[in-house]
This record gives sequence, C-alpha cells and structure tokens, in this order.
Amino acid sequence: MRAFTDARDEHTQNEFWIVEHPPVYTLGLGADQSHVLAAHDIPVVQTDRGGEVTYHGPGQVVIYLLIDLRRSHPKARLFAREFVNKIEQAVINTLAAYNLTGERKEGAPGIYVSDGQWQGAKVAALGLKVRGNGCTYHGVSLNVDMDLTPFSWINPCGYAGLATVDMKTLGVTVPLSQVQNALAQNLQDLLTAPDFSTSLHTMTTENTPVATAAYDPTEKQKGANKTARIPIKIVPMERLPKPDWIRVKAGSPTTRFYEIKDILRANKLVTVCEEASCPNIGECFGKGTATFMIMGDKCTRRCPFCDVGHGRPDPLDVDEPANLAKTIAALKLSYVVITSVDRDDLRDGGAAHFAECITRVRELSPMTRIEILTPDFRGRMDRALEILNMAPPDVMNHNLETAPRLYKEARPGSDYEYSLNLLKRFKEQHPNTPTKSGIMVGLGETDEEVLQVMRDMRAHNVDMLTIGQYLAPSGHHLPVRRYVHPDVFKMYEEEAYKMGFAHAAVGAMVRSSYHADQQAHGVGTDCEKLEDNEKV
Repeated sequence: MRAFTDARDEHTQNEFWIVEHPPVYTLGLGADQSHVLAAHDIPVVQTDRGGEVTYHGPGQVVIYLLIDLRRSHPKARLFAREFVNKIEQAVINTLAAYNLTGERKEGAPGIYVSDGQWQGAKVAALGLKVRGNGCTYHGVSLNVDMDLTPFSWINPCGYAGLATVDMKTLGVTVPLSQVQNALAQNLQDLLTAPDFSTSLHTMTTENTPVATAAYDPTEKQKGANKTARIPIKIVPMERLPKPDWIRVKAGSPTTRFYEIKDILRANKLVTVCEEASCPNIGECFGKGTATFMIMGDKCTRRCPFCDVGHGRPDPLDVDEPANLAKTIAALKLSYVVITSVDRDDLRDGGAAHFAECITRVRELSPMTRIEILTPDFRGRMDRALEILNMAPPDVMNHNLETAPRLYKEARPGSDYEYSLNLLKRFKEQHPNTPTKSGIMVGLGETDEEVLQVMRDMRAHNVDMLTIGQYLAPSGHHLPVRRYVHPDVFKMYEEEAYKMGFAHAAVGAMVRSSYHADQQAHGVGTDCEKLEDNEKV
C-alpha cells in the first residue's frame, strides 16, 4: 500500500483492496503496546495508520482505501473528516441492509451497535493514513462471522473492556463475499464522483487481484438495476390475474392532469405520485391534487416493493422549500402532503429540510394544513425529532409498510420496532398532533399479521390508518402473492374502529396520501371548509 501510494500520480486510478486476513494484531503509530494483553502466538505488526491496537482475522471484511482526496476537494486535509464520515456511513448502510443498526460514537472512531442486547458493542473499526500528497491508505474492517476470542486478549482500540461483536452474533448469517461486495458498493456509492474514478479489487492474502463490476452511482437505478444490488433475490413468478375490483382511472387531456405536471416541472418539484408509479395518479392529478416529494428522486435504500429510483442522491436543493411554498400558494392548496426519499447520507436524515419546507409553506400559506410522510430517520431519531419540534406538522405520517416477518424481504435497512418507536416518541412530544401509518397487503402476510400490526400501531398511539393492495411496479419487484377481497378490507376497517383508530382508510386502491385531507378531517384538523379543488 505504501509503495502504491508513494508511486501514484494525478493519473493513477483510485482503488479499493478487499482483503480477508489470517489472524493478526496491528498497532497504530501511537499505539500503547500494553493494550496487547496476551498475543497467544498471533503476530503483532506495527503499522503507520492512526489509532491503537485492533485484530484482523478470518470472517472479517477488510477494505483498504487507496484514494486521492485532491480529486474531490482542493485541500485534501480539509476533506479528511468528511472522508471518514462517508466511510462510517457506508458501514451503517451496509448493516442497515441486513436489518442491523449501527451508529457512531463521539471521539471513538468506528461503528457500534445502537440497540438491543449488544448495544454499544463495536462491530467495525477504522484506521487511516493520509500522506502529504493527499492520498490515503489503510481503511475499514467489518466483523461478519469471526472467532471473537482474540479481541478479548487486547484492549480493542485502546479501550479496556470494550465489547466486540460480529454480524453472525447479531443474528445475520451471510457469506463473507456478499458483505464484501455490499460494503464495497456502499463505499463506492458514497465516495465516487464523476471526477473521482475508483476501481474495486478483491484480494486474497497472496495479493492476487480480481476485478469486480463497477457502475455509476450517480445514475438513478430502477427496476432490475435497482433490485439486483440488494441482499434479497427476486424470483420471477407468474403474475396473478387482476380481479375485477382492481380498476385505475387514467388522466386525460380534459382534466388538470397535464396542467399539474407542467406546474411541477416549471418549479423543479417532484411528486411521489410519479416516482412511485401510484395507480391513483390519474384521479389525483385530474382533481388537481398531488403529494410532493422533497430532497430529490434518488433514494439511498433499495426496497424491492417500491418503484422510486435508487442512487447516490444529489446535494439538497436550497431553493426547494421556497419553490414548494410558492407552488402551494399559487395553487391555493389548503391541505398538502410532503414526503421524501430516504436520505441516509444526511446527518439528520433530512429532518431540517422537512422543517424548512414546513416553515416556508406556512409563511406564504398560513391556513394550509401540512401532513408529512417521513422516512424512519434510522440512527438519527433523536436529532430528527429535536429538529421537527421547531416546526411540527399538522399530521405526522410514517408507514410501517408490512408485517415484521416480511421486513428483511420487503424493507431491508428498516426496523419494525424502530418505526413504531418513531411514531410513539413524536406523539409523546406532540400529544395534540395526529399520527398516522399505513401498510400494504398482498406481499405474503396473513390476516392475523395485519390485525397484529394494527394492534401494535394503537399500542404506540397511532391515530390514523391506511391499508391498500400492493401492486408490483414490474416483474423485477416483489411479486403480488394475493389480491385481498373487498370483504376482507371491510373486515380490516371494522376492526380498526373497534381498536380505537380515529380514522381508517382501507381499500384496494387506498394509498397513504390518497384523500389525505378527508382522513385528516376524521381526526379534527380543521378541514371542514375545504373545497374539493383546494385539497392536495
């Protein structure tokens, strides 16, 4: 690595070296050797990276990052902190894809388990060296399926008694090669820019490179390109014939369909109606209604039921809150829904952008009621809720989407209990603001699982409920496993009111934001005087 870094020039391609080491302890430049309590015949190697002592061994992903920082920042040392942040975020995103939650700790580099039995245990380590020429080497390690005993023979990273853990201990058993590819891809997503060329190499301990496929993370991926890179295999199956009760109305030139689209494009705004291929787009656009999607059209996650594109998001548009507010004011809308893609690349998950949009809309349209449909702010809940306290919405919506048994298949990177807790904590802080959540049916859940999700919502003080039929956007998405009969939807609705929901919108074509104003009216958000052409 040193030789490669010393010899490189402005034309040398950036590289990732992906390694699985034999057992070895490595020491950073300033490491205290007393932190090696008992080596037990494991080699101890001095390195020139930062940090203290750590252990590498079989079952651990190690990726060395040979990067020229000058290609993405004119002053490399000023970029180093952001560089470290992106590496840590890549680990967090990789863990999230397997339904595990990782977090940073102030003053303690690496990634730690943020909840559950192993909360506070270290699962990934980070050690880097930035040379005077602005080039980096060394890198990051992630524990996948290891013998963890050697960690007990040292003070990991200089911390006596620090617990270490691997993904297998956390309940995830996957091939090492799969996690190698996943972490490398997440690193490339976060670190690659148009002028930041990077190649990936998988290397054995004999240093034999094997090139892996690369792609352009700046492009929006949909369909097969999106779902091909998740740890869930989509098995094509024969499509179920749609029953008679599944009917969609398309927009026509005689409605406001194209007028609304023109207004949105003119103001550089995006709707989830278009991006998620909502079946109600014809009806809603035809009536002059829409759900605005902020923070771009590239999601950092790859949920295989969703048709929103995946990719490395563009920087936030600082003019978007103002443009959104102007559009809402110009259309004289009295009820709006604002949603977003997942933005795991942002330290607050996008909460500040939500708050800014709410503030700007209220400045120009003080009588407009605002519902937000948020992501889960995974790993950033405390910060996100604190920010939303400054500009709370009139309705707080976050969708559970499906039963917890199906989360690893349908929502890789999300956690059922975490989402429930987000709704509960918001309600505790804003007891007079309605909370809302929704699920899809047809992914393979049972009726009893649907009812249990509804009970869980009520146990977490959720006021409003939506349930609709899942419709696969393409053959590359999760298949529809059943079409729920209207009589079953009627049963869900009846049970919802028995459980105490203030409003339940239940039916085959219901979506979370479908007739949202009418749903809000059911819990008293002062929508009584709205006219049909004033609702969004």
